[in-house]
Amino acid sequence: MMSEKKEKKWYVVRNWVKCWIFETRDEVKPLVIGFAWAKYKWFASYDEAKIALDKWFEEYYQPEKKWNEKDLPFVKESIAVDAACSWSWGIMEYQGIDLVQQKKVFSFKFEEGTNNIWEFLAIVHWLAWIKEKWLTNYSLYSDSMTAISWVKKKRCNSSYAPKNQKLMDIIKKAEKWLTVNNYSTPLLKWNTENWWEIPADFWRK
Repeated sequence: MMSEKKEKKWYVVRNWVKCWIFETRDEVKPLVIGFAWAKYKWFASYDEAKIALDKWFEEYYQPEKKWNEKDLPFVKESIAVDAACSWSWGIMEYQGIDLVQQKKVFSFKFEEGTNNIWEFLAIVHWLAWIKEKWLTNYSLYSDSMTAISWVKKKRCNSSYAPKNQKLMDIIKKAEKWLTVNNYSTPLLKWNTENWWEIPADFWRK
């Protein structure tokens, strides 16, 4: 006896400020598990899913309460950091998102620099913050392996030469903090390929 063919499903996910269509639950899981702001719904046809995607109507997104946080592919007790340049103003900025509270816990803007420099500074900012708050069970995620390596070496190893003395002072202050402070916070690389964009992403790609 032939087994019954499994019904094809299309999953529409709203996560942060974007919306996508996926074909498998495995693709959906890392985008919604543990994120209160993520909404999703499955449809029996691609056309139905496309309508939900295009119209963005709230009634299309009623999460099924079936996910279990033990399935999280990443450490939820963590801060996710990211940096970006504002296209309209040319200003660099970074932010940190607490994945437990699911909210922004810090941000900073400056008129000069590069993504790697500000990824580096964001990580140091977080390390100082976690030390102050005694959140010893937390980890940190960045999608910049370069910035993570600079932090581990306690040096912002950028070839970029800041024109602004204030930025140079900020970098030196961060390097000094790393030199005189110990930390046990795990520095983890966000798996963008499998988990989609880091929660702290500014969505300017």
